[in-house]
Amino acid sequence: MNSFLGYQVALYSRTGSYNVVVGGESSLRIASSYNCVIGYSSATSLVGGGATTVVGALAGATIVSGRANTLVGCAADVGAGNVEDAVAIGSASSVGAKGGVAIGAGATAGGALSLAIGAGAQTASEGEINVINRVCGYRSAQSNKYTLELNADLTRLGGALSFLGPLVVGCLCRCRVAEGEDLLALRPGAVVVATGASCDLDGCEDLLDVDEALPVVTLCRRARDPRVFGVPAPAAPDAPQPAPAPKQPTPAAPAAPAAPDAPQPAPAPEHPTPAAPAAPDAPQPAPAPENSKINNFGVFI
Repeated sequence: MNSFLGYQVALYSRTGSYNVVVGGESSLRIASSYNCVIGYSSATSLVGGGATTVVGALAGATIVSGRANTLVGCAADVGAGNVEDAVAIGSASSVGAKGGVAIGAGATAGGALSLAIGAGAQTASEGEINVINRVCGYRSAQSNKYTLELNADLTRLGGALSFLGPLVVGCLCRCRVAEGEDLLALRPGAVVVATGASCDLDGCEDLLDVDEALPVVTLCRRARDPRVFGVPAPAAPDAPQPAPAPKQPTPAAPAAPAAPDAPQPAPAPEHPTPAAPAAPDAPQPAPAPENSKINNFGVFI
């Protein structure tokens, strides 16, 4: 029970069942079962194996006896005729060993159980991982665990930080910029590293208390620097203070009426009331320098 459609489809096929082949000159020698082949001149050498899906013109040209392969895209293929459990999606993508996955135009997964994602991404060893040449890693043969690293220039991460998404947790803490650092370079979005030194708000590095110690940071200038401390964030503006409530005038108490026919005392001589000396103005805090060394930084943990 096979379904064949196209010029010279399965021309030399004599065995196999439950196959679907669509496309001129496809699967000329198919002899296994449960295969689906769609596309001009695709899977032309497929004989044994089975349970393979090939979609795309000229795809799967190398498969001979490999089983359970999935190839989608023009000229998507495997590296050897007996490769099994391979997944290649994308024009000219290729898998060279069992269990490899290649996704993207021209992506190549050369090692067994390796993963290559992105146009032109390549892997060569077993368990290797390459995601658009940005995230690379490998699988440990001893622990069967994967180790990943982010391959990016930390001074130019910008929107790439969003790739980390929920893996990043941010909080704010105060820092002090190292002497001689360009403050204009510490714009939001830049990355700073800890120098290992600390000081207080005045820049003093001696006899620091826990509550006043500030880490000294500088701009990150090296890719994958392990000293990364955080990302500058603009300082929060001071909260507005509520306006004082207006004072209500206190009504004067009514004067008591004078007793009838009582002699009135002579009025006391008026003495000039000395003017109270004006209170000196309260000292105003000195304005902060324009290029203040103190700033808030988002710390990623």
